[in-house]
Amino acid sequence: MTEADATERYASWLNDSEVNRYLATKSATVPELRAYIASKNSQPGTLLFGIFLKEKDTHIGTIKLDSIDTVNKKATIAIMLGDKQQWGKGLAQEAMSLLIGYCFKDLQLVEINLGVVAQNEAAIQTYVTLGFKEVQREMRAVHYPNGVFDQVTMTIHNHA
Repeated sequence: MTEADATERYASWLNDSEVNRYLATKSATVPELRAYIASKNSQPGTLLFGIFLKEKDTHIGTIKLDSIDTVNKKATIAIMLGDKQQWGKGLAQEAMSLLIGYCFKDLQLVEINLGVVAQNEAAIQTYVTLGFKEVQREMRAVHYPNGVFDQVTMTIHNHA
C-alpha cells in the first residue's frame, strides 16, 4: 500500500462499528491512515498490502504480515475486509490463501500465526478452512470499548 491509498472510503471502514467490531482500531482519519501506512512501510519485518478487486482496481481491505522473523521463519498475519458489500464472497479467504502461499514459497517461512477474537466465528471458520489450527485461547483477554472478548491464537505450518 502507499499513502495515496489512505482515502475517506478506507477511513469510513474503520469508523463503521460493524466493520471495527473485532478490531483494536475503532476510528481513523485520512491523515492517521497515511501515517499508519508510512509507518508500516518503513518497518523492517512488516509487509502491508491492499486488497483490491481485479476487475475495477477497487480497494476493499488490507492484509499484512507483521513480525516477520527470518531466523525462525515465522510471521503474524492479519486481515481486514472493510467493504461490507464484499463480505461473504470468499475474498478474505482468497487474499489469505495468496499471502500464505507467498509466505511459504517465496519467503520460505514455516509458520504463520494470527490472533482473532473468539466471537468472530466467521473469521475463525475461514482460518480453519485455510488450515489454521487453534493453539491457545485466553478468556476475556481483549478489552475494547464495545466489550470484553476471548482471544484465540491460531497457527498454520508449511509441511512442504
